[in-house]
Formats: sequence, C-alpha cells, structure tokens
Amino acid sequence: MSRNVITVTQTPGLGHRSIGDAVDRAPDGAVIVVGPGRYTENLELTKPVTITAENGPGTVWLVAPQGTTVTLQTDSAALSGITVVAADADSPAVLVMRGQLSVTECQVEAASWASVYVCDQGTLLMRASEVRNTVGAGVVVTSPEGGVLDDTKLTDLGTSGIVVAEQGGFLVRSCVVRGAAGNGICLNGRGRLTVEDTKVSGTGKPAVAVEQQAGMSATRLKVLDTGAVGFYLASSEQVVLEDCGVESAGAEGVFVGEGCAPVLRRCRVTRTRGRGLHFAGRAAGSVSGCEVSDVDGSGIGVTERSLPEFDAVTVGSCTASGVRVDDGADPFFRGLRVVGCDGAAIEVDGGARGRMENVEIDGGRGAGISVTGGARPSVSGLSARGVAGAGVYVAEAALSLADGVISGAGAAGVHAAGGADLSVTRCRVQNSAGAGALFAAGSSGTVTESEFSGGSADGVRLETEESVTLKGCTVRDNHGSGVRQLKPSGAIEVLDLISGGNVTPDAYGTAAAADDTARTTTAARPDQRPAAGSDPLEELHALVGLAGVKAEVTSLVNLNKMAKRRVDAGLSAPPMARHLVFAGAPGTGKTTIARLYGKILAQLGVLREGHLVEVARADLVAQIIGGTAIKTTEAFTSALGGVFFIDEAYALSSGGGGTGPDFGREAIDTLVKLMEDHRDDVVVVAAGYSKEMGEFLSANPGMESRFSRTIEFANYTADELVTIVRAQCAKHDYRLTEAASDALLTYFEEIPKDGTFGNGRTARRVFERMADRQASRLATQPDAKAADLTLLTEEDLLFAR
Repeated sequence: MSRNVITVTQTPGLGHRSIGDAVDRAPDGAVIVVGPGRYTENLELTKPVTITAENGPGTVWLVAPQGTTVTLQTDSAALSGITVVAADADSPAVLVMRGQLSVTECQVEAASWASVYVCDQGTLLMRASEVRNTVGAGVVVTSPEGGVLDDTKLTDLGTSGIVVAEQGGFLVRSCVVRGAAGNGICLNGRGRLTVEDTKVSGTGKPAVAVEQQAGMSATRLKVLDTGAVGFYLASSEQVVLEDCGVESAGAEGVFVGEGCAPVLRRCRVTRTRGRGLHFAGRAAGSVSGCEVSDVDGSGIGVTERSLPEFDAVTVGSCTASGVRVDDGADPFFRGLRVVGCDGAAIEVDGGARGRMENVEIDGGRGAGISVTGGARPSVSGLSARGVAGAGVYVAEAALSLADGVISGAGAAGVHAAGGADLSVTRCRVQNSAGAGALFAAGSSGTVTESEFSGGSADGVRLETEESVTLKGCTVRDNHGSGVRQLKPSGAIEVLDLISGGNVTPDAYGTAAAADDTARTTTAARPDQRPAAGSDPLEELHALVGLAGVKAEVTSLVNLNKMAKRRVDAGLSAPPMARHLVFAGAPGTGKTTIARLYGKILAQLGVLREGHLVEVARADLVAQIIGGTAIKTTEAFTSALGGVFFIDEAYALSSGGGGTGPDFGREAIDTLVKLMEDHRDDVVVVAAGYSKEMGEFLSANPGMESRFSRTIEFANYTADELVTIVRAQCAKHDYRLTEAASDALLTYFEEIPKDGTFGNGRTARRVFERMADRQASRLATQPDAKAADLTLLTEEDLLFAR
C-alpha cells in the first residue's frame, strides 16, 4: 500500500489501533482509512490529512467522553463518513480555530452548548452531513471566514440550529434545520450570513432571527410549521429576503422592528397568526412582489411610526383587516391588492398617515377602506368591488381620495361620518346598496369631478351642516335623489351638477335653503362658453372627457406660472411653447379649450385680454393679388392680447382657382412673420384633422418651429357621449330612462367614427332628435302626464339616428 495511505483498524496486527496514532505517524497529505468500529479518543488534527471511513458513513464512530472530540490545529484537514460524538456537557464535538476543515457525509452529535464551533480564523466546509444536539446549538460560527454548510441536516436541537455571531461570516446552501427548541437560524453581533435553498421547521422560537448589527441575504429560505414568529428582523444592517416564505407559523410571519430596513422580494407568507407582515419600532425597508394569505389576524400591520414601502403586494383571506396602519406610521403602498378579508380591507387609525397608489380591493366582509382615529392618509387609483360594508369609511379623520372606482358596496359607496374631512376627486361610485356618497352629521369635505350612479339610495346624501362642496359631479340613475340635502346650510355648495335618471327629484333641505341651492348649475358642455366671472381653469376641468387635453393644457398653465414667478424673482424665463396645434376630429371641444386657455393666460397676466378671435380660410385669403396679406394682418391684429384661433388651418395650404394654394401660401407666410413680430402678445392656435395639420406645418420652413407643441384631441368615448346627452337633458329639463341610457351607450359604441362623426355635435344632435321624436310621440297621447313630458325613452332613440 502506498505510504500516503494509512490504515486504522480494530483488528490486531493489520494497522494502527487509534486514529490519533495514525495522524501522528502520517506524512502531510496522507489518506487515513478507518475500519468499522467505535474509537474513543480526542482527535487533534495537526497535519493536513484526510480521514475516511473504509466502509462508508455510519460505520466509524469517533467518541470523546471528555473534552472536544475533533480539533483542527493545522492549515487544512478532511473528515469523510465519520460519526463524531462528544459526551462532555461543556465541549463541542468539532472545534475549528484555524485552518480549513472539510467535513463530508459525517454525523456530528453533542450534548453541550454547540456541536460544531468555528471561531478565530477557522473555516468549516461541511457537506451532505447531519448535526444533532439535544442540549445546545448545531453550528456556531464567530470566525469571519466561517465557511460553507451545504446539503446538511440539523435536527433535534436544544437551542438554535445555526448561530452566526460576533464577526462571523457563513454561507448555508440546501440545508434543513428541523426541531430546534430555539431559533432555526440566529444572527447577532456583526455576523453575516448568506443562505440559499434552505428549510427551517418546527422551531420553538423565531425560526430566523437577525438582530443587533448582523446582516443576512436569503434566497429561497422557507420557514414551515414553527410555533413562533417566522422571521424576526431587528438589525441595523442590511437584510435581504428573496423568494422566501413562511407557512404555518404560530405567530407573525415576518416581524420587523428596531429601525430595521429589510428588502423583501417575491416572498410568500401563509397560514400565520397575528399579522402576516408586521413593521414596528420605526422600521422601514421595501416589500415588492410579495403575497400574504390565510392569516388568523391582519395580513399586513404597520405600526409605531414605521415607514416601509410596498410595491405589487397581494393580501387575501385574513380573519381581520387585510392591511392595518396605526400608531403614527407613514407607509407607502403601490399596486396593493386585497381580496376576501373578514375585516376592512385597509384600516388606517391612530394618527397614521400613509400614501397608497393603485389599490385594488375585491370582496370582503367589512369596509373597503376605513380611516379613523385622527389618521390622514391619501389614496389614488382605488378600485373597490363587492365589499360588504362601505367602499370607503372615514370618521374623526381625514382622507384624500382621487381617481377611484367603487362598485357594488354593501353600504354607502363613500361614507364620511362625524368628524371626517373627506376629499374625493375624479372618482366613480356605482351600484352601492346605500348612498353613493354619504356625509353624516359633523362631517365635511369636497367632491370634485366625480360620478355616483346606479345606487339603491341617493346619489349624494348630505346630513351635515358643515362645509361640503360638490363641484362638476354627475349623479344619475339612482333609486333615490341625485343629491339630497337634509338641512339648510350656507356652508354647502353644489356647483356644475349633472343630475338625471334618478327615481326622485333632487332635494335641498327646507325652503330656507333655497338661496343655497340656487347656486347649483349644470356642467359645462364641450362647446359652452364659460360664464362671466367664472374660473376658467375650473371650467376647463368641468368639461366632459378630454383627460389628455386637460393634462397638456394644465402642464402649459403650470409652465406659464413658473415662468412668471421666475421673471418676478429676477431670473430668466424658461423656453415657452406659446403657439399650439390642436389636432383631431371635429366636435371635440377645440374652440372651447382655446377660449378657456386664453382666459387662463389673461388671469395669469401672460396675455393682456385673453379674448379669442376665430377665423377660417375665407377670413384670411382674398380673391385679389396682394389682398391676402392685408386681410390676414387685419384679422391677426384684432387678436393681439388674446388668442388667434385658425379653424381648419390646413385649408390654407390647399385649394384651387383664384383662392388656390398661392393665395393660401401668402396667408401662411404673412402669419409666420406676424407670429414672430408679436410673439409675446398673442397665442396662435391652428386646428384641424391630425394628418392634414402635418401638411400645414410643412407648408413653410418656419411654421413648424413656431408651433412647437401639438395637442391631440381624441374622439369622445361612448360613456362620455352619453354624459353629454345627459348634460343636454339636465339643461332642458329632460331625463333618460335606464333602457334609453343603455341603448345610447350601445349606439355610440357602434356608430362609425369616420370623417362624418361629429363627437359632441353628434351627441347634441341625437338629443335634439330624441326630443323631437318624444314631442311627436306624446302629441298622439292627450292623457300624457307631466312626468312623461320630461322622459326620453329607448323608443325616442330608435327614431333619432
């Protein structure tokens, strides 16, 4: 046999009788092959050797009644297939203080504070092994180069499975920790752990605990069937959990405290108690792409002034609230989805704040969002469907709600109780079992550009005498009144209201409230000129549809505001895009927007007057040579200080005969010069079809640079066209039946959107024809009642096309 292979056997005369004796006599790099049997000794590895069981794992037992069983005292050594047992209550089975010890397919058992201890400058490479310790921990690492634990099982542990402490660093891969009376994994001091593809189950304390200044990066770390918290994170250093999970925990799935700011990505928590995720003690961090479900309690809790961020998180099937935020916390949620919880989907209480964007709530036995106890959150992009309680409930607190849809609430769609301050902007509330919006006694707020339809009670019910403003809202097809104000109050305003199709008339308190209700007006239609003295910006946002156009114009208004503030502060003005192209189909409100834009700029002091001069080709092009420049200049001069609106501007670059392209081109050339000469005293708006406006801009080399911004006017949607018809009905004391409303929607969805489609004009023409048909229909019915005179039916639409 080679001198580098040494045999240890319990058979006399065939080799060394002890492993220690073989090590003493072996050269560096030797392989010591150990025959089956029980070897009672304390093994000190003083040379770089490999010790392996001749007949494989489970056949060689190395037992030390006192002291440590295996101690590494050289640069490297290896054990393979050996069962290492320490019986001493004060000593580990394996001690690595320096060098690198490789342990493969071994079993390590102890009855002391640790089975394996890696400290000082030691490194452990343990693979495909098993570690047991009925008294203490499995593997304890304090060495910065602690090594790797791979494909190893740690079971039946009196305290913790894996401990990384002090300055320790360790990598754990594909391991199982089962049946630890303490933690499955415990990190403290300044320990660092990377763990991958590992399962921890059956622990008596938090399955994974990270405290003090320890740090951890965990990927696919699963916690199963623990009697305590799944992950306890209370470190001031970085903790990252990716694709990790907790299933069946006796307490909270993930607890984050002590200012810890972990990163959780694509984690899943299910069947836990208390809270699925709990952020407390000023915790922070981020949670993205995670799921929490089947919690006996709340899905997510954010308390004690914590401010984590959540992105694309789903919560479902909790016995309490889906998300609860309280005690001064201020989290941020984006893309939150809450499904089927027994309590409120989202609760905000205890002076908490918080911002929530794009929230989806589906079902549940409580309210959609409940805001109480002095909380002041904001919610935008809410979609709430089929909740058993109110869609949104606010009491003794404040809520800003924008761009939401609430459908099929089991109580009021939006309920402001006593002490509530509720702001609702651009929301739709549909098919509520109670009022669409209920302002109870002692509540206040504003409701702007919102719609309440198809409810089983009133669209908006005002029981309060505090300040409430409804502006630019639509209330339709409700089984009660559109708006019902129970008590007269000078603090309540209802402005620009569209009300129609409701079962009972709108009601505004007693006769003493008449002066207040006189301020109620119908919403502006797309071609309606704003009333003198009204706010043009408010008029702009009151128009039906045109969301993209409103955003563009608002952006321009803000740019002009900042330009004025910069000039007032002695700074240079930013580059301005004053002249505009309005491109789109007819009847989409281009003239109205231009008129309002001029008034807004006048209000800001950007234009002197803000009036609008509207012209077409015939107003600019003469029939004699030289006359076009004069005619164009005169029209342009009349618009100085305001807006010069050129309708169907593309006609200037095409034509025939005496008023053909040459004369139109002369008008264009004149306009280019006038726009440059008076660039600070006029806004030119050129309007027309999108394709043709492109040809118009290319007609003169300077034209495109003068019009540096194009605003596209899209066709109205079918819903918006129905709204325009409703506005016409409200203005002329008509109302639509529910069947007529549905038929109108179908008609506008099917009507061809070709060059003959007139958008708002088409909607108004349909209304006029319906009114004509109704008059003809009722003329043959001498016994028609007064109520019939206001009702437009589906039959009237059939003849209005």
